[in-house]
Formats: sequence, structure tokens, C-alpha cells
Amino acid sequence: MLSDLLARELSRQAGTERLGAALDAAATDGGDVRQLAELLHGYLESLPAAIDVLVAMSKEPGHGRGVAFATGQVLLYLFDEDDLLDDRELGALGLLDDAYLIYECVAALRASVGGAHAGPDERAHAAVRALLPAGVPEALDRTCEDLVRVAMTLYAGGGNGAAAPQDAQRPALRVDEALAGL
Repeated sequence: MLSDLLARELSRQAGTERLGAALDAAATDGGDVRQLAELLHGYLESLPAAIDVLVAMSKEPGHGRGVAFATGQVLLYLFDEDDLLDDRELGALGLLDDAYLIYECVAALRASVGGAHAGPDERAHAAVRALLPAGVPEALDRTCEDLVRVAMTLYAGGGNGAAAPQDAQRPALRVDEALAGL
């Protein structure tokens, strides 16, 4: 559900036209930014799917707690308005560092725990690396590598690796008790 809300808002805020206008405003040579705007649109639009991958990985036996720790950190970064690129000032372009961090975290986690990594479009990822301020992609790469190393060290063997039984009863909301308390 949260992923759906994020997808809708990204679709609204990070449309090709809006990204193109923001890129036009930042461009110094007046070049055609349409192709770059389209790449960035796809890059940002697939961000909810990357978050879904992190959530799914956090439920996997054996390493889920470490993944959950790393996921929490990158989501805090996503929602932090005081990060490297100011979302309020740059609009959807301000989400590029956040998206880059999330995609790199997925890649670093997959490298650590195994599994295929279906990351963002390579051309779009390369474009974002080129677009971010000098040194930022490398700093975010190191951040992901360190975060995953710490998360997996903190939670190595932290769970017994057993998944919850499929027939386990889910907790039920206590509507009657809440109504009685009104």
C-alpha cells in the first residue's frame, strides 16, 4: 500500500515534463534534455519496486534482520528532507541521491547474501551517476557497502532462520473494545 502511494506520487511529481523543466533550468548549454528526462523518469518510477525488493529480502530466513536494519537506514535517508540534494528546492531531481542509495543498497545486499539483482536500467543509472555532484556517487557507494557490512555483522546468526508457520493466526483488531472505550 505504501509502495502504491509512493508510486502514484512519483508518477505525479517525477513526470518527464517536470523533470525536463527542472533539467532545462539547471542546464548551462541549452542542450536537449528530453532523453535524459525520460531516463530519469524511469529510474525514479521504479523506485517503489526496489523498496519492495528490500522489504521482501527482509523477510527471508537467515539474513532478514540484517536486511531490515539496512532497509530502515536507507528509508530514513529517503524521507530525510535534509540530505545531500534538497527535495524542496530541486523537486523530483532531489530524489536522485535517495534513489541511487536505495538501488546501490539492493545491489550491495544481493552481493552479500546472494541472489539475482535486477537493478535499474543501466543507462539511467549511469546518467544519474554523471548527473550527481562530483564525489557523491562514490560516497553513496561506500555508504552502502559499509551499511551492509555493519548490518550483516550486527545480525549475523541473529535469527534461527525459521520462517513463521503459514497457518499462524494473525492478530485481529479489537474494534469492539475500542468502541467501548469511547
